[in-house]
Amino acid sequence: MLVAANCASIGAFLVLRQMAMMSDAISHSVLLGIVIAVFTVGGRETVPVIVGGVLAGILTVSLVELLYRTGKLKQDSSIGIVFPFLFAIGVILVTQAGNVHIDAQHVLYGSIEFVPFDTLYLDEINIGSKSLWVLGSLAIANISFIAILYKELKISTFDASLAVSVGLMPVLIHYLLMIMVATTAVVAFESVGAILVIAFFIVPAAGAYLLTDKLSKMILLSVSFGIISAVSGYLFAILVDVSIAGSMATMAGAVFGLIWVFAPNRGLISRWRRISKQRFDLDVVILLTHMQDEFKLHRKIDSSSIANDLGWTIEYSNKVCDFALNKKFVEMGDQGDLNLTNSGQEKIHHYTA
Repeated sequence: MLVAANCASIGAFLVLRQMAMMSDAISHSVLLGIVIAVFTVGGRETVPVIVGGVLAGILTVSLVELLYRTGKLKQDSSIGIVFPFLFAIGVILVTQAGNVHIDAQHVLYGSIEFVPFDTLYLDEINIGSKSLWVLGSLAIANISFIAILYKELKISTFDASLAVSVGLMPVLIHYLLMIMVATTAVVAFESVGAILVIAFFIVPAAGAYLLTDKLSKMILLSVSFGIISAVSGYLFAILVDVSIAGSMATMAGAVFGLIWVFAPNRGLISRWRRISKQRFDLDVVILLTHMQDEFKLHRKIDSSSIANDLGWTIEYSNKVCDFALNKKFVEMGDQGDLNLTNSGQEKIHHYTA
């Protein structure tokens, strides 16, 4: 839950800044910094590992910006060049770990089931899982970061030019955000590995983006979806005896899929309904325009003639005519023919104006 919440809270800004691939790049390239830190101190000490990962994240961002600012490459191409290069070097170093214990499978896929056994001692007293304390401290840091720089993050995210004009230094805010992304990726690394951490950064935030236009609400929804994915993924993994981290990422995708289909304003169903309504409204205007043209030629108009002239089925023609009658756009004559009303003429004028 802490991994998902930490990643999702920062991930909301990445989604809004259209930097989802940057989180992917950082979550992979931090491996290089972690391995170098482990080699340097001769073990997986928490502080050196975090520092090494953050420095690798900063290096990734700097190299991507360097390539992008040349004007020869787009940002996605720059990311696609930098992060596989740094990640591949990290993988090579992992295979040459020697006496230092770094398991390649743990690095790539995570081993959250073994995290509780890595405990923290205070004066020889076992105070619980080390990851729990580290992730809890990270949660406090992320909350503080967002709370203190909320205005700066919001303005620089939605309007970088305005941020420059009011002196908010968006470049500094950008790098501070990238440092928090790198720190979160390194700490989450112990639980979900380099590959799966991207799911917790982006998928819950993307789902929240489909549900709201308010930043504060988006952050809360993103964290909530991350926690739901973590809990449901754990239960699913226990039920079918599969990878816990993989199940959590899978459930994150399932939650997003449900939102993508059923979101009230941006979901597939609501979009289909909106398009269907717009198409039906257009057909009503086509009907009224056709009646106007036929009236000028002094021709009798009914649902059957409309169906023949416009290529509609009788059922659909009756449906459109009934709607127009209910809205008083047309009226029924004594002999069952249809006549255009003043409201119908105003509808045509309003639609074509």
